[in-house]
Amino acid sequence: MDETVVTPPRAKADKTRTEQTPEYIGKYRIMGLVAKGGMGAVYKAVHPSLKRLVILKKLTMRRNPTVRERFKREAQILLDLQSPYIVHLHDYFIEENSHYIVEEFVDGMALSDVIEKQVALGTELSLLVFLDACYALKYAHAKGIVHRDIKPANILISRRAEVKLADFGIASSEKGDDLHDKDATVDAKSAAKKDDSLTQTGVTLGTPAYMSPEQISDSRSVDKRADIYSMGVMLYEMMTGTKPFGSTLSAENLEKIKKGKYIDPRKIDKSIPRSICKMIRKMLKANPDRRYQSVDPIIQIVKEYLSRFDTHAIRLSLAQCVLTKRQFAIPVFPQKKQTFRNLMLIVMGIVFLAAGGWYLWTQGFFHATILSHWFTPVKITMELPATASVNSDLPARAFFFVDDGKDIPEVANSRRIFTEEKEKSTEKVKRYVSKKVYVKPGAYRMKVAAGPYVVWHSFVAKDDEVAINLDELKNVRRGLKILAESYDVANGEKLTARSEFSILVKNKWIPLEAVLPSELVTGSIWKIRVHADGYKDALFSLIIDWYQDDLRINAGLEKAD
Repeated sequence: MDETVVTPPRAKADKTRTEQTPEYIGKYRIMGLVAKGGMGAVYKAVHPSLKRLVILKKLTMRRNPTVRERFKREAQILLDLQSPYIVHLHDYFIEENSHYIVEEFVDGMALSDVIEKQVALGTELSLLVFLDACYALKYAHAKGIVHRDIKPANILISRRAEVKLADFGIASSEKGDDLHDKDATVDAKSAAKKDDSLTQTGVTLGTPAYMSPEQISDSRSVDKRADIYSMGVMLYEMMTGTKPFGSTLSAENLEKIKKGKYIDPRKIDKSIPRSICKMIRKMLKANPDRRYQSVDPIIQIVKEYLSRFDTHAIRLSLAQCVLTKRQFAIPVFPQKKQTFRNLMLIVMGIVFLAAGGWYLWTQGFFHATILSHWFTPVKITMELPATASVNSDLPARAFFFVDDGKDIPEVANSRRIFTEEKEKSTEKVKRYVSKKVYVKPGAYRMKVAAGPYVVWHSFVAKDDEVAINLDELKNVRRGLKILAESYDVANGEKLTARSEFSILVKNKWIPLEAVLPSELVTGSIWKIRVHADGYKDALFSLIIDWYQDDLRINAGLEKAD
């Protein structure tokens, strides 16, 4: 097992001003010392121009360049993460050999403190916090950032119940630009003998109770799926008040982590939905390939569940959890009334059935089945010359009319579009077919429009299916008209009168005006040469499909060297 590092514990808060607390650091007026440890200190301060409270994180370790680089990289990462669900970076600076990060001040509590007070948050409250944390991760992952230290202590909840992800000190890029300092690491197993909140001086690469199996083995090579695993552990803890695999990496707990064995959340709290337990189970798969590969499906599951509740009421309760010093009695959140939803489902069902019935009617399903005694199917096939160029087939449509000798009305819902039958097409001729049309017995006229051609066909429908094959156009060719012009590409001067236009006919270049009209037909590849004294010749090789009968060339000529 590779060496890894545990996350240092929180230092005791000290909000009183001491003799060691400076009045100013840089341009920031210091309000008090929040925490202090071996690596530095955390201060609460006032931003001079924004006139709001901020947090100053001070790094005082001078002999460890790796730690300094991580500290700087945390600032660089936060600078790129402009999300309402992630703590905001205000500044980064160096003063008197100390490095400082200035972050948004979240006036509230860490999720770890909320859990310590409440023990368990219940399903709805847990999922609301969890969903906001998922939004933060989704944004970070989209930027290629893996947090690697997802845990309740790094989820901050404001007094207004805003949820923000913090502490990107050991985050890494999925591109693999991680930093590693062997001198600053400790063995995870030995560290796990202590509580996971104990301090280990140096670089931190994860918190054992929340780390995925692959992060325990090699924290440098993990991807976003390790964050998803940690989120699963955190959600389990929020809902049950306990961690799925314990707080230490004992041999017994490590074996449980590798096998993914833990107590089902419903055995602790039967009110936890089975769908959420199933989601947690997939998030905690030991094999990262069997987990969710992104947070997107997780977000969809949670959003679907929370859509049944008034999320505003849930967020108000979350705010009360943060504001209340004592344990807050989490209420039972009633589901929204289903009357409107059920009514909408009924309306949607009726619309769906009506739309489905109309579609089946227009496609002839009822005519071919229960109404087959009164309607005759008509099948149309058509053959056209194959086009020489790619994706240049003409759209072809069929229209049906009742041949009553008077008004000749169009048959309702009978217009059809032709599609190619590739298995029956050849290199020279393509075969097309349309969906069957169902008509009552009688006399009809059919009009087929294909590009510049219109074909009328009369037929009589009786009891048996009518099969119509239109092959009048399969060998058609059209006379080709060519209009050629030229100009100087450098100055735009017209050169048509000075140019000679030739076309290759039977391997001979013939002046364009000398080519017989009968020799110029569509459905071929034609080569045209443009020559003008003092200029380089221009050569065109053009595919002319069978229906393209008007070719216009405007050749730009370059002067000869």
